[in-house]
Amino acid sequence: MGSEKESEYQALARKYRPQTFEDVVGQGHVIAALSSTIDARRIHHAYLLTGTRGIGKTTIARIIAKSLECEKGISSHPCGECVACKSIAQGSYPDVIEIDAASQTKVDDTRALLENTQYPPLNGRYKIYIIDEVHMLSSSSFNALLKTLEEPPSYVKFILATTDPHKIPTTVLSRCLKFQLKALTVEEIKKQIENICQKEGIACQSEGAALIARAARGSMRDALSLCDQAIALGKGALDRSCVLAMLGTASDEIIDSVLNLLAPGNEAKFPEVLASITSIAPNYRSLLEELAVVLHDIALFQLIGGTRLDLFTYPQDLLEKNAKALTATAVQLYYQIVIEGINELKLTTDSRTTFEMTLLRLMAFTPQKKNS
Repeated sequence: MGSEKESEYQALARKYRPQTFEDVVGQGHVIAALSSTIDARRIHHAYLLTGTRGIGKTTIARIIAKSLECEKGISSHPCGECVACKSIAQGSYPDVIEIDAASQTKVDDTRALLENTQYPPLNGRYKIYIIDEVHMLSSSSFNALLKTLEEPPSYVKFILATTDPHKIPTTVLSRCLKFQLKALTVEEIKKQIENICQKEGIACQSEGAALIARAARGSMRDALSLCDQAIALGKGALDRSCVLAMLGTASDEIIDSVLNLLAPGNEAKFPEVLASITSIAPNYRSLLEELAVVLHDIALFQLIGGTRLDLFTYPQDLLEKNAKALTATAVQLYYQIVIEGINELKLTTDSRTTFEMTLLRLMAFTPQKKNS
């Protein structure tokens, strides 16, 4: 039994979930502010962490809890070894209560929860409530929460997390210390994937990591889940071809070949490009979405150049080449055509036909002259 337990595979997103502030990727502005307030003992009674999915809201909430409950003292560098730190990491510490507001929206649930705030913590310094997706609470539940937020006992701390802060009443927002987490860049996610693969002894092709980072849309959790799938398909390696097949997407070369069709005189290459796309049996919706992203990147590159590469999804050489070949007006027109193609997918069951018609439309509306 012991050997079987040791051989159990742990998902990368769980295994490499940050346990300290230093482990958190891409949220330096938030980590610096939190570390400063914790070390200075300026502990607020309510924190609000906002941002898109999979970027570390719940993870940071748990690290804050460990920082406040660590048996070696309040610090932004919890030891990670004491009973409090280990129990919080495992979700079993009695004084750190995690609630998923999406499944507990009723006011009775909230009232029952808040009634326990009158009792002091059992083991720790504080009784900490981590409420995930707090925007899902009902109006009555928010009213009940507000009463406690207005005059909480000194030992009660709230850490709220949400993907949609606009749905939280301003009366609640005004009583929280708010931190906006940012979506991670492609480069940040790619680097983390490569670091993890190196630690795990997994062969990792750089373009495969970049494709996953791009598909994750700013979410580290999504990226690591995709990594697990890709490694399984690649029989223990993160292989570019397996990633392309898994995502149903196209390589940068194919995206570039589609853009090349928009140059005068290149219409004859359409059958060749179409054949290369068909051969990979892509997800045509994903392909149109990628075209929209690369056109966005090109338009941005034309305006600001390569001075802020963290803003771009696609490689600089691809953007630089096409930014010179296409006019700004043409790029705007192409973007609208591609977005219209994505919308048309809702009206048809044949995504391939919609994709091909979008390409034909792009070529039909291509201006005859472009800047050199």
